[in-house]
Amino acid sequence: MSHAPPLVARPLPGWLIFLGSLVILFHLFALSLYVLAAPSGPWPAGMGVNMAQGPQFAVVINNALTPYYLRPLKMTHNYHFLSNRPAYPGVKAEVRLKDSNGDVIKTVQLPDPKANFWVQHRQLLLVRALADDQPVEPPQSEPIPGVGMKTAKVDIWDGTGEWSLVIKSVPQHLVPRDRPVMRPSGWSRLLAHSYVRYLCRQTGAASGEVFRTTRDPIMPNLFSMEDTPPGTFGTLVSNFGEMPR
Repeated sequence: MSHAPPLVARPLPGWLIFLGSLVILFHLFALSLYVLAAPSGPWPAGMGVNMAQGPQFAVVINNALTPYYLRPLKMTHNYHFLSNRPAYPGVKAEVRLKDSNGDVIKTVQLPDPKANFWVQHRQLLLVRALADDQPVEPPQSEPIPGVGMKTAKVDIWDGTGEWSLVIKSVPQHLVPRDRPVMRPSGWSRLLAHSYVRYLCRQTGAASGEVFRTTRDPIMPNLFSMEDTPPGTFGTLVSNFGEMPR
């Protein structure tokens, strides 16, 4: 019985290995430039927030390569993921749970410093939503209610001290015009009330009061100043009010 000779793999030609290496290097080069040219941010700036562009040389080469190479390959993800958000204010919250007599029986911190990373992350998403304030535009003219009707009111953040705010309902025509006015969004108030009800069911409390503490982001240009403007490092406490179970 005859046996077939064993198959012997032939080595690839050197020119083919060299060509394949060039193709791989070009592919990695195109991907690296795409990642390098991606904008980063948003970063705090003097007039709000903006995105920082990548190096100019990377942007120019990437604009030439992407439409003809990466886009047909469906490889246009720049591997930039949302993680740190330096333009967002620093925020935390405190919920004071009270019994039927109005006495505080428990205080809950958000994020909870004793919770694990995953729970803290979910709690941080919640408190960030509590800081989603919206600007209030004062009316351009004074509205006149109809017969038997009351003047429309709007809820705004009103100061009770230098660094403390409460929600106050004011007639629309009395919204201050000499300063920016903000109001809590409907979504943030819904989240606050929903979480208070949840905690009340868990602890047997009759009501809860939500305090939000925020600190504005530090602008990069402040690091080059000898004297920082007053209020740069101020901490603002906003009271959502007491909410029943």
